[in-house]
Amino acid sequence: MRLLLALILTILVAPCTGATGIAAAQQSGSGNTYFEVETLNPGLGDGGRINRDTPQATVESFLYHAKAGDHATAAHLLDLSQIGPGNQQRVGIERARQLEQILARKVWLKWEDIPDRPDGLDITASPKALMAGQPRRSIRLALIDLEDRPVPIRLERVKPADGAPVWVFAAQTVENLPALHELYGENWFEESLPDWARKQVATGLAAWQLIATPLLLISSVLAGWLVYRVFRNTGDRLKPRISGRLLRRLASPLAILTGAIVGYLLQRHLFVFSATIDTFLGPLMLLILFGGGLAVFVQTIDMILERTLIRDIAELEKPENREMRAFQTNLSAFRRIGIVLAVVFAAGLLMTQINLFATTGVALIGSAGVATLILAYAARSALSNIMASLQIAISKTAAVGDSLFFENRWCYVEKINFTYVQLKTWDKRRLIVPVTYFVSEPFENWTKRDPNMTKVVRLRLHHSADIDALRARFEQFVESNDKVIDKDAARVLVVDHDSTGMLVGFYATAEEPLTAWSMECELREAMLKAARELELDRSQGMQYLPADRESRLSDFTAQAEKERDNDSRHKPEAESDA
Repeated sequence: MRLLLALILTILVAPCTGATGIAAAQQSGSGNTYFEVETLNPGLGDGGRINRDTPQATVESFLYHAKAGDHATAAHLLDLSQIGPGNQQRVGIERARQLEQILARKVWLKWEDIPDRPDGLDITASPKALMAGQPRRSIRLALIDLEDRPVPIRLERVKPADGAPVWVFAAQTVENLPALHELYGENWFEESLPDWARKQVATGLAAWQLIATPLLLISSVLAGWLVYRVFRNTGDRLKPRISGRLLRRLASPLAILTGAIVGYLLQRHLFVFSATIDTFLGPLMLLILFGGGLAVFVQTIDMILERTLIRDIAELEKPENREMRAFQTNLSAFRRIGIVLAVVFAAGLLMTQINLFATTGVALIGSAGVATLILAYAARSALSNIMASLQIAISKTAAVGDSLFFENRWCYVEKINFTYVQLKTWDKRRLIVPVTYFVSEPFENWTKRDPNMTKVVRLRLHHSADIDALRARFEQFVESNDKVIDKDAARVLVVDHDSTGMLVGFYATAEEPLTAWSMECELREAMLKAARELELDRSQGMQYLPADRESRLSDFTAQAEKERDNDSRHKPEAESDA
């Protein structure tokens, strides 16, 4: 019982204690505008007059002394508290050189974002920002990737016991400099270059970088082209086989992927460019890398689907393959959903890898959502088509292999892609319809529920035509034709009439649309033949053809007889004159 009571009291008291602790921590954090230390870099001695009053002044002073080669003075702008005083002079100079190279190669400094106030307050921040109107004692300049994690380049405001508060590069940043320099500092390639190649010529770029940038692009393109030719030629030799077709389809995606990998590896491990080039070249290579990998994935999946699924639309349209049509449509939908998720995942991973908003100074645009709105507006048509294609898959209005009557065309659904629906017409043509247009227009789905189809052949006949005689011929056709199903439901009906004659409909049902169309043609031919044969039989005085045609034939006959009478009358007169 005591244990239960203690547990209840703990649960009730813990939130209050936690809230009190958090409030105290927040008050302490908001009240201190600097970190207190006993001493700051005692092993460096007196560095003279160095401006470390504001974050911007610290960065400016460090770059000024480092570029002048005075790394001993630049070391005073580092927090070397984690290094023993006896080693601070030597290690400080080394770390200053390393930081100079890291800032030049991996950090895009946007000076307007670095406060020029002793309290570090950001006067440009939005009123809704977390630290708006509050002094800061720690400011992150950049986030740089190590092998296993990203590490920040950070400024901190520290106050020694015997001095005023100053801004220096944080002790944790100084500790990470050797690992960062091993990745992004001067490597064996740069050290082997002559002095003229390492000399800066424009906008902080060394001469070798202006030469290496086009060489890297050419190497990437050449590597991709070689892979393309190898896969394409191998695929041509193995063309009849599935392996040959797969190699041909993967040639272009693998070429793109290989070129991106070569460029990324060269840019990461051999040509360590400055931030001016690396800020744009690195994201470009990663973007191509993700795009090539996605293309390889999609082409491989498509090839597997082509081998495992029914591709013949005529075969897929058969009634016994109804479940297969639904399965292939669902599989096509899952493929599209998978591609969308892969693109979103790749885009998020790409943003994480390149630290886009932290390195190019567009954090304001990203946080405000303007970039999202711009991208959404630019891609609204594509997004509409993608959502419409998913709508088709979810609502099941049409499936791959379905027989449709779309805009006065009889066609089959061959493919449902992201942006368009590919329809195959009965005469082997391909009709490409945007998905948004396809879902907004009405159409007949002849295989939605039941593929059975009733066809009607309508003939215009004379009022005196013997319908019973035609019905007998129709029944003979129904009994003898294997395409007609439900023979008891076959009918002959007079559906309309006017002054020219009566309209007779012959109704028969077939198993599926293709068979129904063939049966309709045969039925029309048989009924026209029957009407013609009955028309020639004048013994009963029956007429089967429309009256207007009969009257025209009678007029032609009377005119011909009149002309013959005139000719016979003129012939004796001519003989008497002779």
